[in-house]
Amino acid sequence: MKSMERAVRLLDRYAILVCLFAGLLAGALGVAGARTITLASASADLDRYATTLRARAEAINGETENALAAANLVKGIACGSSDLGHLRKIAFNARYIKDVGRITDGKLGCSSLLGILSPPFAIPPPDLTTGDGYQLWLQAGMLLTDKRALAVRTRNAGVMMDPSAYLDLVQQPFRYSVALVNSQSGRVLRSWGERLVGDSVLIARKDVSVDTGDDLMRITCSKDLFICTVAALSRGEAMAEHSVFIYGFGALGFLLGGLLSWIGFLLHRRPKPLTARLKHALQSNQLTLVFQPIVDLRSGRMVSAEALVRWVDHEGHAIPPDVFVSAAEENGTAGEITAYVVRHVVHIAGPLLRDHRELVITVNIVAADLSDPNFYAVLEQTFDASGIAREQIGLELTERSVARPDIAVSAIARLRALGHPVYLDDFGTGYSSLAYLQDLNVDVIKLDRAFTNSVGTGSVTVSIVPQILEMATALGLRVVVEGIETDTQYSYFASAPNHCHGQGWVISRPLSYDRLVSFKAEH
Repeated sequence: MKSMERAVRLLDRYAILVCLFAGLLAGALGVAGARTITLASASADLDRYATTLRARAEAINGETENALAAANLVKGIACGSSDLGHLRKIAFNARYIKDVGRITDGKLGCSSLLGILSPPFAIPPPDLTTGDGYQLWLQAGMLLTDKRALAVRTRNAGVMMDPSAYLDLVQQPFRYSVALVNSQSGRVLRSWGERLVGDSVLIARKDVSVDTGDDLMRITCSKDLFICTVAALSRGEAMAEHSVFIYGFGALGFLLGGLLSWIGFLLHRRPKPLTARLKHALQSNQLTLVFQPIVDLRSGRMVSAEALVRWVDHEGHAIPPDVFVSAAEENGTAGEITAYVVRHVVHIAGPLLRDHRELVITVNIVAADLSDPNFYAVLEQTFDASGIAREQIGLELTERSVARPDIAVSAIARLRALGHPVYLDDFGTGYSSLAYLQDLNVDVIKLDRAFTNSVGTGSVTVSIVPQILEMATALGLRVVVEGIETDTQYSYFASAPNHCHGQGWVISRPLSYDRLVSFKAEH
């Protein structure tokens, strides 16, 4: 009897081992199958993305040729008022062109954005001259900023491409590259994106999929133009995007509770990703607000303040806003931060706003908010019983927010119809094109700190400031100058013919709400 019991226990022990092995094998097969399906799906996504990039490159090429053809028809005297107006019309009507200039004797004499240059700007030798007379600079410096972009010249006209020409096509976690490829000369010139493959692969000019072991890539080339695009996705990112799908298949094989408990324990002990920590911080009100005052530069009177969000986690680490906001944008949860800030501004600063009906507090919003129904619902619900006028809460659009004018124009009109003043942040050197300024129909432009920093330096940038201020006045726009950090900068804008408001450390650093109230009382 005892020997029989020992035999049963032995069979049970082996049965457990067999079940465990079968579970492990089924889980491994499930994961392997899911990985295969995931990689096939990622390859299809890469193909679509590369084709979209190629279509954009071809559209940019066509617009560039048309703009140069039009610009080479000089209206009146080169760089005269008629000719300069002609160049500006071409630039304003272009979608992917930032600036159009007139070139004489190898020097830039004027452009749609810079106006007349005195003295003319000497142009360095091109990176490439094509057989049909086009000269190309792949990383030409923009005079108003440290950004670089593709520049193209033929005869006496040149164009500077918009650095954000592909911004609306950026799709995390994909990476991309756009290159000019001449198989006959064996030259490869990358104009946008990053270096993803070697020159020899592109010179072949073949539509091909490449698996490097670390990355999946799709290369596609235009049949009519010397243009190739590359879309890339790392295997790790592809797996991460479909981790639930992959491990769901694997979990079918792992039926032993102890094993699952052990895995769950390990996962629990692993540090949580930033987006999960951010979600917890929003739920537990760990994010705080500070306010940077904005004053009338002539009178010194405080007229508004910008609400800025701050996050110090439970371990005492200060996480920069650009880090956690960018992570939330990639994760699709940036709207939760916007809603959090709007509600807390109304709750915290409500007494100050109700006591000072002329005061405005601005809130930064992101591109996703413009097409998010919940964002508009939050605005409706928050102000219903707050006692705060809608015109007291301004909404600041980031550079990315206006990269899609088909969305931005109607969204801005809707926000203004609700009563909120709309601000265009980082104006002048960002991604927003002057071509859309009138269509955007904002209330205020915030002059980028690059212009402020140029005051007193002799930089060509500062010579553009009066033109921007005059343009703002002509369009009925108010101006807020960002980044005022010296008395010289303050005096320059305070004495400008155009009435400006300003913010910066020479005026005040960001303040807590209580200190903001004191600042208001003093100003």
